[in-house]
Amino acid sequence: MKKIITAFYIIFFVTQQATFAETGNTFWNSYQDILNSTVTVNEFTSIDGEFSHASVNYETIKTDPELQKKITLLLEKLKTVKVPEEGKHKLAFWINAYNFFTIVDVVSNYPITSMKKIGWKSKHHEVEGTLYSLDNIEHNVIRPLADPRIHFAINCASVGCPSLKTEIFDGNQIDTQLDKIATNALKNPLHLRMVNNTLNTTQLFKWFNKDFESGGYEGVADFVNKFAPERLRDSSQIKKKIKYDWNLNTEQNVLKKMKELGTKFPELKLTIK
Repeated sequence: MKKIITAFYIIFFVTQQATFAETGNTFWNSYQDILNSTVTVNEFTSIDGEFSHASVNYETIKTDPELQKKITLLLEKLKTVKVPEEGKHKLAFWINAYNFFTIVDVVSNYPITSMKKIGWKSKHHEVEGTLYSLDNIEHNVIRPLADPRIHFAINCASVGCPSLKTEIFDGNQIDTQLDKIATNALKNPLHLRMVNNTLNTTQLFKWFNKDFESGGYEGVADFVNKFAPERLRDSSQIKKKIKYDWNLNTEQNVLKKMKELGTKFPELKLTIK
């Protein structure tokens, strides 16, 4: 009997370990396939350097039977997955979940012009037996992990939102991934730009101002000084907030917005690569 119990615990332990490993590595393979198939990395240059802003082909996801199967299978797996309980693997898991669920919501309601048509408050995303809304995941799960870089990692399917990452987040690499995302975002004039000696900033810094006093940062100015191009690090010049563009982050909308910015602010020297 003792041998049976011991064997049971060994099997249980190995199963749990496999579950945690899968969550960080192979668990999100279906989501990665969706990103690979439908996300375009649009590349740009400006006076402040090179940056990218991804767009999503929601119509393809909506109409492709294979991609629909991948969504269905992953939604089922999420219902019973063992979520990492702490640390960087937990953070990576929930960022992936948020971004995946956002795509699912858009596709389920497509064609729409904006995520605002759907909202973020409906509790219909099941993870480990619990129903979550996107608001729950962002404000009650991810933000309490106290890393302001997450505001440039979670994606609200909008042009004005920081670019959707085209790779899944991995707990073993997440610090490097978040640094790259923050650096890319603060080269993007949708989030930070100097016009007529005035530094215009994303509304994320206003909405989540206190968050930028956590995670080892001393506020918005400190965060900007770490990740922004040198020309944009004079926080004394911050005077305007950039109006958020809630249009869906399709390729047509992203390119249109960048062309508008290039025309309106020629001093940015903004071009599409």
